[in-house]
Amino acid sequence: MRNNRTTKGNNRRPNALAILEDAQKLATEGNVNKALSLLRKALSITKKTGDRKAQSLIHSELGLCYQEKGQTNQALKELEKAFQVTPQSSTCLLMLGTVYLERGDLEGAGRYLIRALALAEKEYRKGRFAKDPSNLLNACILLSRASRNLATESLQFGLKKFPNHPLLKQELEALTGT
Repeated sequence: MRNNRTTKGNNRRPNALAILEDAQKLATEGNVNKALSLLRKALSITKKTGDRKAQSLIHSELGLCYQEKGQTNQALKELEKAFQVTPQSSTCLLMLGTVYLERGDLEGAGRYLIRALALAEKEYRKGRFAKDPSNLLNACILLSRASRNLATESLQFGLKKFPNHPLLKQELEALTGT
């Protein structure tokens, strides 16, 4: 594991973002409980430093870990904390929508995914994620699972932006039976 410490002058302090990276690696390897432990440590560091952006990233990762463990209530709490800090993030909205979808709350999922779609489209238009339109595509696909009417509209919207995208075409064909 990498050294999670950074040197600032002679003062050595834990680096919350380095700890976050280690936790993400552990979670990817299936060590979710160890990842949660590191994330809690990183969160306590950011609370002391007041780094709100890092707090949002850590709350998001905590939410993903809890979601992976099937603890959707705890996942929602963490993702909502992340969203409070970064309400203009299509990624936060997508993650919240996904958890609601997993819980079977189609109305809640739709509420967040529609907002994610709108924000992702703005981000894409502004070139923020010009090389990676995945948030826009994911919002279209997830909305297709939340509601039949929303699905048709969102997939058609996605196909206007990406007319030859095979997965969007496949989802729309499966939905409409054509």
